[in-house]
Amino acid sequence: MLIARILFLSFMTMAGAAGTAAEGLRNVTIDDGGGDETTHIVPTYLPPEKWSSGGHAMPNTSLAHNRTWHGATVHPGERALNISFSFTGVALFVYCIIANTPLKFSETFDAFANYTFVLDEEVVATYKHGVEKTRIFYDVPVYVNQTLENKSHNFSIIAYPEDQPVLLVFDYAVYTTCEGHCVSGNAPTSIRTPMRTLTPAHSIDAPTSHLPTYGSGVMSTPEPRPNVGIIVAATLAGLVVFILSGTFLLHRFRQAKRSSRQEAKLWRQSRFIVQSKTRPPSESLARGDVAEKLKGYSTDTQTAAHDSSIERPDVGH
Repeated sequence: MLIARILFLSFMTMAGAAGTAAEGLRNVTIDDGGGDETTHIVPTYLPPEKWSSGGHAMPNTSLAHNRTWHGATVHPGERALNISFSFTGVALFVYCIIANTPLKFSETFDAFANYTFVLDEEVVATYKHGVEKTRIFYDVPVYVNQTLENKSHNFSIIAYPEDQPVLLVFDYAVYTTCEGHCVSGNAPTSIRTPMRTLTPAHSIDAPTSHLPTYGSGVMSTPEPRPNVGIIVAATLAGLVVFILSGTFLLHRFRQAKRSSRQEAKLWRQSRFIVQSKTRPPSESLARGDVAEKLKGYSTDTQTAAHDSSIERPDVGH
């Protein structure tokens, strides 16, 4: 019964420890207009006079997150576009709307995408996409980073025109925050890449040939970090084995000790019985028998003497 209890408690402890690393993670959305759903802080758009939200046939607000988006076009020689926000977490996913060239604006609309991403004052990646189709791409992950340290971060999207206009349409971002015991710089796979589900009629082919480009000298591949969940589980498993082994040995020791006591008790009892059967009569008992015999001898002697004192009749007379 004791071993069964130990096994049950050990299993519950291991299960709780294995899930600790992932149960404290939560995805938080930063909408272009509504801002951070936790802090309600809205991203900063610079220069402010360049940005617009909705009001055009492109893009379709019904397909945007929360039916809102912020977009602006910058031309060569103009000040670069900038979107910035802060967050605290271990992963970040940034989604934009890639316009391409709508049919009705095929001659006047500029839709080239050329974005630079700055994380904590360091350039970490770029994203480029040239006009290739007349379809609009929604929920395009222009930047993904799942190797962040669990601390406060500052993030910026910069659109700077080199030799042609650049269009930047920001929809939303999602960061993974840690509310418990998490491993810094290693977001677990149990937190999936956030992506809105579109209805079949609105499924849009995402551009696959123009994914974010990460500079080799800026963003290096992180070294593999130890999985704390596995380490904790292995440690607990070893501890459980140690406890069970100790419990088993203690049980065997007590059993052997109990058997030795029972054998000693039986030996003492058997020895007492043998001694009781073979022990000679006691000294007092022997003295009593001798006295009894002497008493009988004395009686017989007195009787004989009495008989000899009786006068016999004279035969002659």
